[in-house]
Amino acid sequence: MAHILLLTDRDWTHPQGGGTGANLFGQVAYWLEWGHKVTVVAGTYDGAERVSTPAEGLELHHMGSRRTVFARAAWAVRRGLARDADVVLEVVNGIAFLTPLWLSGKPRVTLVHHIHRDHYVTELGRVGAVAALALETAPLKLLYGGSSPFLTISESAKADIVALGVPAEDVHVGYLGVVPFEQELPPRSETPRLLYLGRLKRYKRIELLLDVLEGIPGAVLDVAGEGDHRPDLEAEIARRGLGDRVILHGHVSEDVKASLYATAWVNLTASSAEGWCLTVMEAATCGTPSAALAVGGLPESIVDGETGLLADDVEGLVTNVRRLVEEPGLRQRMGAAAQERAARFTWARTAQETLDVLEAAREREPVKVRTQLSRSETLKAVGMAAATMVNNAFAVVFTVLFARLLGAEDYGSLAAVISTFVILAVPGSALQVAVAREVALGRLGSPEQMSATLWVWRRRLLMTALGVAVAAVLLRQQIADLISVDEVWAAAATLPTGALWLLLSVERGALQGVHAYKPVAWSVVFESAGRVGFGILLFVAGLGVTGAYLGTPLALLATALGLWWVGRHRFPLSADRFAPRRLLDLVGGAWPAVVGLLLIAMLQNVDVIMVKRQIGGDAAGAYAAAAVAAKAVVWVAIGIGLYLLPEATRAARDGRDPRPVLARALAVVGAVAVPMLIVYAIAPATVLRLAFGPETVVAADALFVLGCAMTLLAIGYLAVQYMLALGRVSFLPALAAVAVAEIALLGGLGIESLVTFAAIVLGLQAAAALSVLAIGLLPGRRTVAAID
Repeated sequence: MAHILLLTDRDWTHPQGGGTGANLFGQVAYWLEWGHKVTVVAGTYDGAERVSTPAEGLELHHMGSRRTVFARAAWAVRRGLARDADVVLEVVNGIAFLTPLWLSGKPRVTLVHHIHRDHYVTELGRVGAVAALALETAPLKLLYGGSSPFLTISESAKADIVALGVPAEDVHVGYLGVVPFEQELPPRSETPRLLYLGRLKRYKRIELLLDVLEGIPGAVLDVAGEGDHRPDLEAEIARRGLGDRVILHGHVSEDVKASLYATAWVNLTASSAEGWCLTVMEAATCGTPSAALAVGGLPESIVDGETGLLADDVEGLVTNVRRLVEEPGLRQRMGAAAQERAARFTWARTAQETLDVLEAAREREPVKVRTQLSRSETLKAVGMAAATMVNNAFAVVFTVLFARLLGAEDYGSLAAVISTFVILAVPGSALQVAVAREVALGRLGSPEQMSATLWVWRRRLLMTALGVAVAAVLLRQQIADLISVDEVWAAAATLPTGALWLLLSVERGALQGVHAYKPVAWSVVFESAGRVGFGILLFVAGLGVTGAYLGTPLALLATALGLWWVGRHRFPLSADRFAPRRLLDLVGGAWPAVVGLLLIAMLQNVDVIMVKRQIGGDAAGAYAAAAVAAKAVVWVAIGIGLYLLPEATRAARDGRDPRPVLARALAVVGAVAVPMLIVYAIAPATVLRLAFGPETVVAADALFVLGCAMTLLAIGYLAVQYMLALGRVSFLPALAAVAVAEIALLGGLGIESLVTFAAIVLGLQAAAALSVLAIGLLPGRRTVAAID
């Protein structure tokens, strides 16, 4: 015999227990009869006993309100309540108890009657959409899916649960039972009586039943139930002048309920969603047919044309109810069929099916919450975003430190050198894309073959970096003149830094391709921390702007070595000889990625170079600092791109729609961008003063504009990564046109205002992002063919 711990916001004793309460009572009664023990933890209500034992083996604990019962239940159970329970049945009725976080070691089953997302929106509007995401959608998707079995009450509800990402094989459907009323039923009413029985909530859309009533002269509508929508409903009844045709009974006893079902001609519901609708089956036990809108599980509880009638809209519902009222033969035939069908739905069957799922959960190895979270595709994207947020934090620290240590003008020089490196780093970023795609598609062979190839590539890239460094030293003055800085050694270092970036990009791309996102994420963090640390050490050593910049190549080299050390187990060496894939072949085949990311880098950094040419002085340095703050969302997008590309590639390869991967990535960017833009709109001067010093406040009016521009660039960047993942190049002409326009406009208009400068950047970024995203979402060929 099992001890079952039942967690629910409302049990069957609650005045608003509704169908949930009836379902629980119908099953618990049989579990007790079969010798099982049940402990129920539920929300309290006026008149409820805190602890009661209404039957042998049953213990009821009432605690907390609709809002606080979840935390109170967790506290009580963690403190020892039902410590010896064998299995937990958690009812998620729009709000999750979050048991994976505090009961991960206990076998669990999650009972969801239906998904409440649409109900939240109906009740609360936009706020409801956010509430649904936080209280129901996100927990079920991130914490529950794949960690324990689910129970629901209809195939329709199952489809909604599976749509959240819960494996279909984990969701079990158990239709609700129903028990005929024991008392002698009164005869059918002589005059047409329509019945709604249920809670009075906005999403139940009882006003539509008033439309039905108005379409059937002489009929009376009985409404039985309570809820917070009652005042609005009473006002609507009065407004329509239906006070003498609508009877609000409030909460009714079982005897009154039976009489209402028996005397009614038609049972009605117009709810926006129902998992099953127990009242349909209760009415059927009294020989009363039902009419409803065809939503949720109603097409399963009502056999359309046999036990009742379904409609697609309120006009159809009015027509169906009028038919049932005006055609007594049809009404009686459907009522008899409904009664015969209801006899097949017993609580004993439902209770046994639930026990079978509970027993299976006891035999199933519990999944730790950490393991569950690691499986979440959304959290993988969030994890990469978090790493780039930390990267961004270090970038801000870097900017704050050196803007204050160097002053606005010298920091403008450092920003120009860094922006030059970012543009030079594009081939490395493109190579990372190519390596990630090739590894994800298995085109570099076995782990041993990949290891051999990577060793050859590492050696060649290190030799390339050394040769580039020699050339850069010889051409240092020409490079410094080209990017308009006086620090010739810092300028010379940009070329070998780009070569080291190639090496780091290969290491990251290989790990991306084998789903090793964690070390890639940490490498992003350590790289940025290294730039700050090495830069400070070299600056303190007296190297000024040059020392601050040289921290970057040292950080890249250290990070690349660290990734090699981490990845050596994933790419083991073999005594066998393999012919390595030529790096030049890979780079040559990656030209769309090179071009696409080069154009993105130009859109991201050309304005910082141009503002130094066009405006110069302290204003250019202030603009560069504001641009760093604005680019926070771009860095987040770059981190998400490390997840987006291999996952979209894999989805397309497997024949799945890759667009959900892009949607998840864009959602994370939006979650970061919105609060950032709000702060930049409200207090731009404060942000710049606190972060970068008072000299940068002159760029305050441009900060919000730049933030909007960089948000659009982040969207465009993800769209580019998405199309590169699918092997598509149709976005390149549009992106190239905008990049060329940016150079021409920023370099040729003689702009003197930072706000005007930023506004032009915003317009160009909008054109780039919207055009690239539109091209990416156009219907067309989704392929994982090699980029060539």
